[in-house]
Amino acid sequence: MPVAMPTPRIMLRRLGFTALYHYAPLEALPGIVSRVTGRPGEWTDCELRLHASPGWSWGGKRLFRDYSLVDFELRLTNRGAYTYFFGGEPSRWGLLKNLDLSAARPIEEQGWGVVRVALEDMLARYDGPVFCRPDDRAVVIRGGYEGPGAVRPLPV
Repeated sequence: MPVAMPTPRIMLRRLGFTALYHYAPLEALPGIVSRVTGRPGEWTDCELRLHASPGWSWGGKRLFRDYSLVDFELRLTNRGAYTYFFGGEPSRWGLLKNLDLSAARPIEEQGWGVVRVALEDMLARYDGPVFCRPDDRAVVIRGGYEGPGAVRPLPV
């Protein structure tokens, strides 16, 4: 199983990632959008607050809580909490592997929305390590993200 490894920031740029895409259930979007800053449209500019999640593990006392990446820092608080993005538009494989979504149908019909963050905005507001998993172009950061971005669809 491919895992996300620590990746130099310059490598993300060299891979051509200009935008990062985070998929979330439609009911979670109102909690992600803290303020609308642009006109509603296909993509609506917003201030975002993405909260980290503990990944795949069910055990709160485990030393390593997320087995889909290699993170060598052993923190006692909030360990194993990450935010996942796709580097660029996700592939069919990325959608199926991570979210069990079909690329053949609009994601809104499947109960999901999309958050788009410019790579440079994320790098400017986040100073921790960045991880990348090559098979599905997943980009992972420790903790959450707060800053500018766009959503589709705009939550009601």
